[in-house]
Amino acid sequence: MISILIVDDHPMVREGLAAMLESEEGFRVAAIAPNGEAAVEIAGRERPDVVLSDVRMPKMDGFSMLAKMRGLNPGPKVLLLAGMPLKEEEARAKEGGASGYLPKDVDLDRLSAAIREIAAKDGVFAHEEFQSAPSPLTAREMDVLKLVAQGRQRDQIAAELGIGSESVKTHMKGMMTKLGCPNATSVVGRAYELGILRA
Repeated sequence: MISILIVDDHPMVREGLAAMLESEEGFRVAAIAPNGEAAVEIAGRERPDVVLSDVRMPKMDGFSMLAKMRGLNPGPKVLLLAGMPLKEEEARAKEGGASGYLPKDVDLDRLSAAIREIAAKDGVFAHEEFQSAPSPLTAREMDVLKLVAQGRQRDQIAAELGIGSESVKTHMKGMMTKLGCPNATSVVGRAYELGILRA
């Protein structure tokens, strides 16, 4: 019996995944967690075989959680799931010691096969061929983002782009929502991390 810990900040996603995997023979959902921080604590207690985790979550994302899971003994195998899969993230997952990186819309048969393979063997990295998702940001948001990354203030950005200061604020809010970030600084960091901005 393969025990699984499911980690996702959306209740419907984690409960739906739990229901689907519980219906598969040989799987037991040991626990579910709303973020990486809670998952590390639960994994230390429950000792699941496989951790199935969203990449982008508040409090502690999938990559920070992965690093912490590596410190557990024995450490569980970690399979990361991305709603917006990116090649840069896939490479980072592999380098970080994950056992796989799959798009969230992967079908149940493929997901189940990946979990079984990961649980059975060490050194496995389950992945799919996929087209990297296009940037979720609009062209104007990208213009604003590039100037924020250069350290420009809101009024300077407005003047340079020929738009109002309130419009800059609106674009920043849009980017914060799309990238799941609380402020402008974290938007820039996240954009580099996702490969939306390149150094």
